[in-house]
Amino acid sequence: MVKKRFSLFMAMCMILSTLVFCVSPLTARADDRIKDMVEDMTTQEKVAQMLMPSFRYWGEGDKKEGVTEINDAIRATLNKYSFGGVIVYAQNCQNAKQTTALINSMQKANLAGGAQSALLVSIDQEGGYITRLNTGTAMPGNMAIGATGDTENAYRAANIIGNELAVQGINVDFAPVMDVNNNPANPIIGVRSFSDDPNVVEKFGAKYIEGLHNNGVMAALKHFPGHGDTNTDSHTGLPTIDKTYDELKKMELIPFAGVAKNADFIMTAHIQYPKIESQTYISKSTGEEIYLPATLSKTILTDILRNDMGFSGVVVTDAMDMAAIAEHFNKMDSTRLAINAGTDMILMPVDLSTPAGLINLDKYIDGVVEQVNNGTISAARVDESVYRILKMKAKYGLMHDDSLNVMKKASRITPSEVLAQATVGSKAHHDVEWDIAVDAITAVKNDNAFPITSDKKVVVLYPAENQANSILYGMERLKNSKVNINSDNIVAVCTKDMAEDGVLAAIDGADVVIMISATYSADFKNQDLANKLVAKTHERGKKFILLSAHLPYDVSMCPEADGIIACYCGKGMAELPTGKSDSKQYNPNIPAAIYTLFGGSNPTGKLPVKIN
Repeated sequence: MVKKRFSLFMAMCMILSTLVFCVSPLTARADDRIKDMVEDMTTQEKVAQMLMPSFRYWGEGDKKEGVTEINDAIRATLNKYSFGGVIVYAQNCQNAKQTTALINSMQKANLAGGAQSALLVSIDQEGGYITRLNTGTAMPGNMAIGATGDTENAYRAANIIGNELAVQGINVDFAPVMDVNNNPANPIIGVRSFSDDPNVVEKFGAKYIEGLHNNGVMAALKHFPGHGDTNTDSHTGLPTIDKTYDELKKMELIPFAGVAKNADFIMTAHIQYPKIESQTYISKSTGEEIYLPATLSKTILTDILRNDMGFSGVVVTDAMDMAAIAEHFNKMDSTRLAINAGTDMILMPVDLSTPAGLINLDKYIDGVVEQVNNGTISAARVDESVYRILKMKAKYGLMHDDSLNVMKKASRITPSEVLAQATVGSKAHHDVEWDIAVDAITAVKNDNAFPITSDKKVVVLYPAENQANSILYGMERLKNSKVNINSDNIVAVCTKDMAEDGVLAAIDGADVVIMISATYSADFKNQDLANKLVAKTHERGKKFILLSAHLPYDVSMCPEADGIIACYCGKGMAELPTGKSDSKQYNPNIPAAIYTLFGGSNPTGKLPVKIN
């Protein structure tokens, strides 16, 4: 186990963040006042409080750009509607100073419009494969953390993620992923999951929530009631899971049930469960009868999540512009069904990237208001949702009337451009990230293939151009650790678009061949090539190592390999790390694997999923 390094800076951050989440329940008086606020709000104000739009892009065609600062049209929209919150993306978050300024300007525009509460500012910063910040500390990702076998690594990763979000003004993380990756063919969850064991997911998820909470950042579990056993991505289609409620209770629901009491938000899944939800809808695009997905299912959101599991926090939909919803449901129908089912917040209901989109937002809000006023949408349900949202904001000190806040301003991490620049992607944070990545490296097989000695001629085959920097960085870490390597003996070859004969020729003369395989589904496209490379390597009495860089299921695709190692995230590096804070984000997984193969560390990770 690599020794965990905590600098004085990290110790100070931990002391600061320890002060953050010492909160008590709302007083009865404050609770009553929030209920009075809800009663006094207009229907339009209530509806706006239930919305969480994005201002991800602005413009059309070649003029479409990421929103890094708000323009007059966006500012006017934030003035006009007191939204419950907003979600930010990579297009919004170029660096720490800019991101902090952008969020501050959004909060000011919201306040200037007379809002009684600050915006919830959310992001998908899971770590590993799914991150939105362009600078900062990516962390190795959930499956890598699961491979370490140490739940404290989930806390350490989330503590740093939470700290970097909080200093920039982001107060909700759509994380952790509590899906159990029990279907290897799953095209969307994969390494975002801690494990295929629901009890492992529960334990690691619980520590992840603690890490976010330690910085006053709200945790949003996803994707309820479970996205791990699908073979369709709900971004592009409408998945179905053909399981009964009892079957879900034995697998998918275990992690959610175990940590629901500590979660602030739970995000819904756009998935059909025909053995649970009987209500149907005629698809607007196919004309077929489809079952209401979990996002729109009262059985799932109210009967199961609220009543059976006792969740009292905020239910937020997954993005409503995803194909699973947008291609099949009329927008007014999906909103009505979602709210009546038990949803509290609607995520990204309208594209707001153009002036026409802002007009569509006006029409959308007017339409929802009309449905509430005529009783099509339950007014009582709306009041319940707005109360939950404001109560959550009070818990985290986001009400403008500070007497309503449980967490006082003095005990929160105050967003600061200066602090953000120093904190986001600091050396101390990257040191912890590196330690976790190294701890995760898993030796599935080692027939005297590694550690590789400096006298060996090595060819590293890699599939993506930006993985070249990952390999170089692994070598740099070896040199800094005084490990004896000979860079002249190591050649890296990008196999992207290379003919098979060219790849086979590239390994001529090598004593050791390392093939990086980045598999994103259960379809092993490089299996034939890998086995041919193994055969050619063995013909000369040399060693072949398979480096599984992403989904670890590919460790089974060439059993004759002399060494097989897994690192759980195949993302590369746009540029080599500078060592300075607030520089380009990178993933440490492939560098940690290279570091381990050449003797930098003894691999201690364990496969967190079953391999056939």
